[in-house]
Amino acid sequence: MTSNTTPLRIGLIGSGKMGRHHLKAIAASGVATVVGIADPAASADDLATLLPEGAIVTASAAELFRRTKLDVVHIVTPPATHTELALQAIEAGCHIYVEKPFTATAADARRILAMAEIRNVKVCPGHQVLFEAPALRVREHLAEIGRLVHIESYFSFKMVRRTITPAEQLKDILPHAVYPVVDQLRQGTGIADQPIQLAGMSITTNGDAYALLRLGNVTAVIVVTLSGRPVEQYQTLIGSNGSLRADYVGGFLGRLIGPGTGPGVLLTPYRRSLGVMIGTTAGVTRLLLGGSYPGLRTIVRRFYESIRDNAAPPLSPQSIIDTVTVCEQIGHSLDVVVAAEELEAQRRLTAAERSLPPVVPGVPLVLLTGGTGLLGMTVATELRESGFPVRVVARRVPPHSRRIAGVEYAAGDLGRGISDEMMRGVGVVVHAAAETAGGREEHRRNSIEATRNIVEASARAGVRQLVHISSLGVLRTSREMGRALDEHTPVDTSLGRGPYVWGKAESELLAAKLGAERGLAVRIIRPGPLVDFRAYHPPGRLGREIGPWFLAFGPKNRALSVCDVGTAARVVRSYVENFAAAPAVLNLVESPAPTRRELMARYLRERPDLSVWWFPSWLLRLLSGPLKLAQRVALGAQQPIDIAAAFASERYNTELAGQVINRSGRVPRPAADLTTTGVP
Repeated sequence: MTSNTTPLRIGLIGSGKMGRHHLKAIAASGVATVVGIADPAASADDLATLLPEGAIVTASAAELFRRTKLDVVHIVTPPATHTELALQAIEAGCHIYVEKPFTATAADARRILAMAEIRNVKVCPGHQVLFEAPALRVREHLAEIGRLVHIESYFSFKMVRRTITPAEQLKDILPHAVYPVVDQLRQGTGIADQPIQLAGMSITTNGDAYALLRLGNVTAVIVVTLSGRPVEQYQTLIGSNGSLRADYVGGFLGRLIGPGTGPGVLLTPYRRSLGVMIGTTAGVTRLLLGGSYPGLRTIVRRFYESIRDNAAPPLSPQSIIDTVTVCEQIGHSLDVVVAAEELEAQRRLTAAERSLPPVVPGVPLVLLTGGTGLLGMTVATELRESGFPVRVVARRVPPHSRRIAGVEYAAGDLGRGISDEMMRGVGVVVHAAAETAGGREEHRRNSIEATRNIVEASARAGVRQLVHISSLGVLRTSREMGRALDEHTPVDTSLGRGPYVWGKAESELLAAKLGAERGLAVRIIRPGPLVDFRAYHPPGRLGREIGPWFLAFGPKNRALSVCDVGTAARVVRSYVENFAAAPAVLNLVESPAPTRRELMARYLRERPDLSVWWFPSWLLRLLSGPLKLAQRVALGAQQPIDIAAAFASERYNTELAGQVINRSGRVPRPAADLTTTGVP
């Protein structure tokens, strides 16, 4: 045990997006310092601004434990790794903070807690929502509502990655809806010696779960949904003398104390509305001034204080077991539903494969990377339906419900290299994989190094044709060039435009360079902002949807270059069909480009409920400077977003794109798609 003046020595396992929030919370505690990070994908250079001097970066947890002495370990890795890593850390004598979900099973949670008790170390789960202002105030005011009668916990969220299924996303966020209810049930009933009963469930594979819990005479309903909107998280606690509503989006606790009977019934809506207005204003102000993840900073600080003072950790072992048990039961039911749906999806896939046209004799096998994303799936469909055999490489083989009929799938991590077996029989490579999130290190590994590995593997296998999917975002802007952009416009490799653009730019240049050195003919296609006209959602440069309004930016009648995924897939197929005749570089946008008004009209046909507000370019330019200053002052942004540039319309010479699209088999836009009726 360290003294009260010696900083706690912290190790972090996992340095992804959430891991970086942990680094900030550790620094904010004021009583601890990070001395080491374990992450096979991390580099000291990428983490330099977040780590104190002397901190080490290792490839594994075992190496971290071997090289440095740690007081506390934060485990911020995929859930399936939590149990093993937690036991390793406890064996090394470390207190542990484990991100949610703590473990997949109650049995594993008990193993961890039992080992921690033997080694006399403390355990804290990543139940940070309990330490945000609304939940903390529930604990303070729960007695005011009299006898607790019922709790409702609601959490609506969205899919954050295309690489996971809705069921996996649901399991990941489920604890955030469960552990506040567990805490409130125990506090409200005072019952500590009975298990919380799961009395009923309704589960769907699209990411919706309903569960009914009971403890004593108190019931609780938990609703988690990936399809319900708007995005919200709250708990409503109903008692015999009023109710509480912990609103985590607004950051406040609404209190309606008193029975609200008789004439008081008429006052209830006014009291609620006034409380929401005042509470949300105060909560949002705290969020803007205090930064994101306030509960994480609080729970980390309290955990460290418990270690310093040799006191009980912020959450009890019972609360951990309760949460994991409920999540395990719901997760098991979800697994059963998913398994049944997968069997049906497999049957449908087999039937669809029987009806496919046969592979054309003599055509090359196409290896497609990035084949599980929006563009990749559309390309895979286009190629297979045109008679090409297709092999998709992905980090893991997708479930049957997300596969394309007739396509072969193989698991492989492009960032680590491509096996020769994976390349067996391949005639053409279409490289569409790239990192879409994270910082510089993630894009270096999963975009740049992945490109290096796929080119090198192609060369070893004797493949001589590679189509590299880049992005129009890599080009210098028309403002910089003083003219419309074309296929000869220079590529911008600066990090100033963000890690995604940097990764795509460096990948494109690397593909061309290595291809020339290794004897591969490389064709580069740079799609513009991708849209899917079959399931249309407007591109980001058009504007933003905020509640019942759509804020559209720029001149209504100015063209906004986009690329339909169907168009992109047909062009890729045409490259594979006639590689020798395909342009070496292609800026791929719809030709002619639709106007902003046309794109807005298309969306309003799907969303007539929206009201559109147009912001002219001159107003954006006028506001851009003050908004950048506000980002620096209020949010501490070192590279504030230029709002005018973010929504500007780039100018492109689309002559070559139009020719290639026509040759690939243009699918005309219906006349109705071009109408502007109803657009203000």
